[in-house]
Amino acid sequence: MKHRRKKRTPMNRSQMMQAVHSEDTKPELMVRRKLFRSGFRYKLHRHDLPGTPDLFILRYGVAVFINGCFWHQHGCKFTSRPKSNPEFWNEKFSNNIVRDVKTNWKLSLLGHRVATVWECSIKNDLEHTLERLKAFIVSDEESIEI
Repeated sequence: MKHRRKKRTPMNRSQMMQAVHSEDTKPELMVRRKLFRSGFRYKLHRHDLPGTPDLFILRYGVAVFINGCFWHQHGCKFTSRPKSNPEFWNEKFSNNIVRDVKTNWKLSLLGHRVATVWECSIKNDLEHTLERLKAFIVSDEESIEI
């Protein structure tokens, strides 16, 4: 028997979208806990910095963004585009990508280094992702995408 997806009403979809949070997501909490246990101290969601990084490690001048593959259109298997209202979604995703590039550029102009950690890397291999992130934090590299 084939399973059919239930058609969502605009009200259902609106409620689902309202439930999406940009702070304290599950991938973010996983990275935060592991970094803290490793001795790294950070500030959360610094609104005074471009892009409001998820974590900011002052001692090393590192801004960490933990990006959802869907919202930032990473291009991995977790990336998709909704079929309904494609004009809206194409513009939304394009604006997100442009904003991410501008944010990284502004942070580098301020002398900060930027780490972008993708949701898929956390799901696929959390320990390896954290080892790469920790190595970047203590290095002198300008940016990294994990």
